[in-house]
Amino acid sequence: MGCGKSSVGRRIAALAGHRFVDTDEMVVSHAGRSITEIFAEHGEEYFRNLETAALRELIGTSQVVLATGGGIVLREENRAALHEIGYVVWLDAAPEVLFERVSRNRKRPLLHTADPRATFDSLLASRTHIYEAAADFRIDSTMASHDDVARAVLEQAQRFCVPQQEDGFGS
Repeated sequence: MGCGKSSVGRRIAALAGHRFVDTDEMVVSHAGRSITEIFAEHGEEYFRNLETAALRELIGTSQVVLATGGGIVLREENRAALHEIGYVVWLDAAPEVLFERVSRNRKRPLLHTADPRATFDSLLASRTHIYEAAADFRIDSTMASHDDVARAVLEQAQRFCVPQQEDGFGS
């Protein structure tokens, strides 16, 4: 939340000549209502089910840059699906920076609490180990522009996608 997944993803897609897809946008389109409305009317579990269904639709696609909500990795089946679609990048930033970014947007239903900062810190603490385990690599976006982050992701992706030689080292 707040790391720039959608903005950076759009830039990566443009640079790579791929299609950009955002699972949150897919959910909104399929449900015909905003994420805030989905949470208010049906709750988080219902939203997570819609999110999983959107992700399943993307299995087997190619040349796509996918941005997801930060909670998509909470389900093991989603983590497996993400790896079927491609490699997984964890865009990260310093917690203070992430919270400052998300504070600008009132459309964050998980932060509609009496103490949004405590909620944010708790979510981040509970998810960090999952992000780390799910990611093929991590990019820190704390002090970088979206363009710089997009270029860093593409550079790392090229290294990640280098075929391995028999000795286990890339050429």
